[in-house]
Amino acid sequence: MTGTEIEPVYDAEIVHDDDRAPALPDTVDVNNTLTDEAAEDLAKSGRENTRQTYEDQWKAFARWCAANGRIPGPPTTSKNLASYISHLRRKDAPPGSLRLAITSVRHMNARAGHEDTPDTAAALKIYQDHRYAWAASGKGQKSSAPVDLERLRQMLAVCSPGTLAGQRNRVLLLLGYYTRARASELAAYRIGDLEFVSAKLVVITKRVSKNDKSSEGREYEVDDPDTLAALRDWLTSLKTVDQAAPSLPLLRSVDMWGNLGPANKGGQGLTRQAVNNLVKAIAKTAGVDVADAITAHGLRAGVPTDLGALGRSAAEIKDITGDWSSDEMVDRYRKVGLRRAGKRADSGHRAAALSMLRVTEPTEETS
Repeated sequence: MTGTEIEPVYDAEIVHDDDRAPALPDTVDVNNTLTDEAAEDLAKSGRENTRQTYEDQWKAFARWCAANGRIPGPPTTSKNLASYISHLRRKDAPPGSLRLAITSVRHMNARAGHEDTPDTAAALKIYQDHRYAWAASGKGQKSSAPVDLERLRQMLAVCSPGTLAGQRNRVLLLLGYYTRARASELAAYRIGDLEFVSAKLVVITKRVSKNDKSSEGREYEVDDPDTLAALRDWLTSLKTVDQAAPSLPLLRSVDMWGNLGPANKGGQGLTRQAVNNLVKAIAKTAGVDVADAITAHGLRAGVPTDLGALGRSAAEIKDITGDWSSDEMVDRYRKVGLRRAGKRADSGHRAAALSMLRVTEPTEETS
């Protein structure tokens, strides 16, 4: 086990310490109680992926508590939380893992009726010190390398349109790029989310998105010929095995013998993690220059990276794509695109002035 690995997650129930519970008054005002249905709905509230992440983090915390003779709660004590965060720090877990653990424990306490529990001051001090030390050591917080058109073409080249897995992978890559989709959004696509409005245009509806402010979703118009062809090939293959109903998931598992796998209990053909694993495997097979740094999120970063290489500003890219609410992340992709194109990421008088500084004085021919 390396220093950055997190212990595997084991099932663990939320432990209630009945001795701590205050005695109920003789008369309970029904207006201050939840129905069983409402309590169940609140327990299942939030996006499924986020809820599952919090629950997995809680199980890891509960397992650590059990191994150390502690009671996780809820309510969780601030000393238990701080001690667990110290444990993660000494394992050299990424700072983001410590922050997620703190957030998850607070969330699970709130879900059990203990708002603002536990106090996080001590845990956050440990997290902040670790984040500083992590950055000072040169590790930093790594983000996925963008899959721009150059890398996308390399990856498509190893996805054979003559096999079921190859057809599926081509659709996954192309939709990830052209609809700027996260892994969870790719896994959520249904066949009915595709509408071929003409021979040269498909409208793709992303109904579930992390940034949705409403339930209306977002439409993407794609007129790339290769994407249209890949979608048609894949849908034809799905129809052949009677798996092309609009309600069925678009992306499906394919076994080593080329057989289509069933949808899981959640109605997904591929999980978010499966999508991510596929993208990483394709990048390595294709020999992409930054294969070790590519994840499914790199597909989402592809378009803004390519637009940046063409000289578009962060504000223009944000307006063109409509997929980001702030300039910060878009500007990061813009800079990557320009630098991959051999151009400076700064602009205007700064770039002009700094580019004039050369060790060897330019001649008339090169100036």
